Formats: sequence, structure tokens, C-alpha cells
Amino acid sequence: MRTVKRKMTGQEALEALLAGNKRFVSGNLERPNHCEESRKELVAGQSPIAVVLACADSRVPPVDVFDQGLGDLFVLRVAGNLINDHILGSIEYAVAHLHTPLVMVLGHSSCGAVTAVAQGAKLNGHIACLTPSIDAALKRTKGQDGHWPDNAARELARANAKKIAESEPIIADLVQEEKVLVVAAYYNLATGEVILL
Repeated sequence: MRTVKRKMTGQEALEALLAGNKRFVSGNLERPNHCEESRKELVAGQSPIAVVLACADSRVPPVDVFDQGLGDLFVLRVAGNLINDHILGSIEYAVAHLHTPLVMVLGHSSCGAVTAVAQGAKLNGHIACLTPSIDAALKRTKGQDGHWPDNAARELARANAKKIAESEPIIADLVQEEKVLVVAAYYNLATGEVILL
């Protein structure tokens, strides 16, 4: 059955995602909008409630983690949940043209990209372009209590959310007008829980 979506604020969209994550953690999934009716309605267009920039890690599927369905999330995935012009352009499309009210940068525990850089692995080819942003997050978190790569993954999510919120002209303007909310979050692989940073 198709769950009817109404226009939400960024805060309402965030609450919907966190409620979905609670269902995911407890195993009481609703799996909304996974039906033929939903699929057919989406042919005419989309109106996702949130943009989720997540790591490409196969263990972090945003639609499942937030118990959402077809057309609910505008998902961008790249190792380390890093941003570049392609990612920013995609986010701009979602917030300016689809009127998506929430942008979430979702880091996670045990991130392979962060761990590899922390361990000094030599990254060759295009993988090497991941290193500078991850290395900066590692430097900012060195010596903090807790697991260093996980601390860096949280820092990376916060730093990228800040860069997105300040991206001019489109996203920063919509954030200033309070039409878009940008948040950083962190997914714990072991528990399934998402926490806001």
C-alpha cells in the first residue's frame, strides 16, 4: 500500500527518518512504499523527503536503515561520504528542484576508507582522491578518547555537512531561508542505530 506523503519541513523529515531507524533497530519494519502502486506513481515524478549522502559501504543501505521506500530518499553514495562538485550539484538539484527539505550526511562505524587511511595504506589510482579529506578528519581527531577511525568518520560527516550547508549560492541560501535543514549523523554497524552529531 502506498503511504501518502505530505510536504514536510526539514525537522519533520528528520523525525520521520529517526522514527524509521527506531523501527529498523527493533525489527518492526513497516517497509512503506514498496508496492506496485508506489512504483507506478513514481513514474510521473519524485518528491523525496530527504537527501542522504552516505558511504558506498554495502552495509549501510539508507532506505533500509531508515525504513523508507521507493521515492522517499534521494540517496547519494560515495566512499567516505565525501563531497565534490558532482555530489553538490546532485544535492542542489534535490533541494532546489525537488524541494527536498532535509540533507543528511551519514557517516558510519568501521568505515573501510577511513580505516585504510588511518593505517597508512597506499591508495593508488582514483582511490587516492579520497585521502586528503579523510586525512584531515584523522588529524583533527588524533588523540581523542575512543576508536580513532570511528571518531574520524564522525568528524568527516560533521565537516561535510558544514561544507554542504555553506555551499553557495543555492544550498546556503535555502538553509538561510530555513527551507532546508542540513545535519550530520552516524550509523553504528553493530547496533543499527543512527545518532545525530
